[in-house]
Amino acid sequence: MIALVNPVSTGAELAAAFGEEGGSCVHVYSADQRAAHEADPHPFRLLLDGPAAVEQAAEQLARLGVDTVMAASEYGVTLADELAERLGTPHHDPARRAARRDKYLMIQALKAAGLPHARTVTVTSEPELDKILADWDDYPLVVKPLDSAGSDGCTLCPDRETARAAFRHVTGATNLMGSTNHEVVVQQCLNGVQYIVNTVSMGGRHLLTELYAERIDRVDNAPMLRHIISRGSLSDPERELVDYVLGCLDALGIREGAAHTEVMLTPEGPRLVEVNSRVMGPSLAPDPYHAAFGYSHQHLTAERVLRPDDFQRRFDLPYAPARTVAKVLLRPHADGVLEALDGLRVLRRMPGFHSIARLPVIGEPVRDRYLTTGACGIAYLVHEDAQLLESVLETLHEIEDSGDFFRLRPAGD
Repeated sequence: MIALVNPVSTGAELAAAFGEEGGSCVHVYSADQRAAHEADPHPFRLLLDGPAAVEQAAEQLARLGVDTVMAASEYGVTLADELAERLGTPHHDPARRAARRDKYLMIQALKAAGLPHARTVTVTSEPELDKILADWDDYPLVVKPLDSAGSDGCTLCPDRETARAAFRHVTGATNLMGSTNHEVVVQQCLNGVQYIVNTVSMGGRHLLTELYAERIDRVDNAPMLRHIISRGSLSDPERELVDYVLGCLDALGIREGAAHTEVMLTPEGPRLVEVNSRVMGPSLAPDPYHAAFGYSHQHLTAERVLRPDDFQRRFDLPYAPARTVAKVLLRPHADGVLEALDGLRVLRRMPGFHSIARLPVIGEPVRDRYLTTGACGIAYLVHEDAQLLESVLETLHEIEDSGDFFRLRPAGD
């Protein structure tokens, strides 16, 4: 029996992968995910509530015969660790639990392990921020929440005044994780190409499942992720980057299951952005990944639990995907109410077009234009020719930026 903790966002797709494999699961929800618990049609559900909820849930899961506990989303990372430790099932190092969610402690764990890292501090007040900025001569810098996700509240600051304004904007706000931002991270801005490294771990051994390069544009002092595109044969710097990430996973005590890591390849070498000990978000429609890799991140996670012998054999196989896959976070050129998706006629005829998901609703305002939530639609492309896909992506972004993809009218008209 597998306990999937807070199976929301891509956790729903992880749960579906376990279902396809015949896994017997119970869906565990924390109190802040009550609405998701009530909407979940899964027959075996558990809602944690009250001061002794974790202990009571652990006892109930033990009676059910649960032998695996897994975080099914970012909302479940800490709770899954706590439940697994109480049940005595395979789990990450509890001593570094906080560092797997807190971006400042994450960097401190790398520092303790002797791994290169970005300059990172935390502040809780504007006078404290001013003191830090007085000695900070490396601009631009990044201001972001301590424990949010999806680029929420992340601001690129070219000067002190912008940093102060970003701090005021973030402090006291409720982030995507539902927490209030009492503490804010100030971090060195890393220059280079940002990558995603997805892994699945078994007994502390980490399997590289996917490597992607990201295109990130800077819009209104915020990083805007436009697309990710997978890498096939790895260059020497990319192999160094993967080895660095595996070292980061060790430094953070990650031993079991999925991890999704963002890392910058700078002129000085790889530098961590953040590690997330769960499957990749914001969407994991499995078919385009299977078309490119022969698997998806969530299906390999299910295989590690349900067919460990098959998963073990993957460590002896080279990383060599047959095709390239690109995931595009479609972006409206402006805010407004959506009238039509004119660009779909062109997108669906583009070489390598595979599928599209999460299209926004006609007649409603576009949402989360700056975030990586996929609220404006996600397009998938798969092709044997990586260079061709790169060219297609450039054309697609030109259509988006020119205003020819989303037909909008101003809100209130």
